[in-house]
Amino acid sequence: MMMNKMIDEQIKKKSKRLFFSYGIKSISMDDVARECGISKKSIYQYFDDKNALLCAIVDEVVQSHKQLLKTCRLTSKDAIDEVIKQSGEPFEIWANIRPVFFYELEKSFPKAWHALNLYRSNMRDGIIRNLEWGKQEALYRADVNSTFTAEVWLHQVINFLQRRFVTTQKWCVHQSVTEFTKLHLHSITSEKGKQKIQTYFSQ
Repeated sequence: MMMNKMIDEQIKKKSKRLFFSYGIKSISMDDVARECGISKKSIYQYFDDKNALLCAIVDEVVQSHKQLLKTCRLTSKDAIDEVIKQSGEPFEIWANIRPVFFYELEKSFPKAWHALNLYRSNMRDGIIRNLEWGKQEALYRADVNSTFTAEVWLHQVINFLQRRFVTTQKWCVHQSVTEFTKLHLHSITSEKGKQKIQTYFSQ
């Protein structure tokens, strides 16, 4: 049983690297088998087809990101602290995926795409919760429209993480996202919140 789980994880790990780096359509199941060092027949013992494999990969990425965000939420002192914590490792997961992966996923693999879109809706709800939390603490401006701001912030984050948007090549993803997060926070915080921003980032 343990060996089966190890092979399952290995297939997802190797195919994830291929799909994220080169897109979905240019990678065949033969390519996946070759990368994994096993036969294509062996892969089909774990995944019925490419669609099933992609669904498993998307689910794994979503669950990993969800756990990271949960940890950020549970360990944060306040709403600003939560946003700053979220500007770290979770973004690395998405930043390593080429835009063509999402394009091909949407066009040809609706089940996996639907699961990803559903999670985006959950992310938006999480941003709204954070905005309401920040307003209750008087760290965010009371006039901030939580629903609109959440939609814009999520859209900006998704587009920003496409590597072609990061023109400052000497910066790593984390540095870029940190500056992007500062920009976002300064646009929604009260004077009390701005003092918190300086305190957190100086630490």
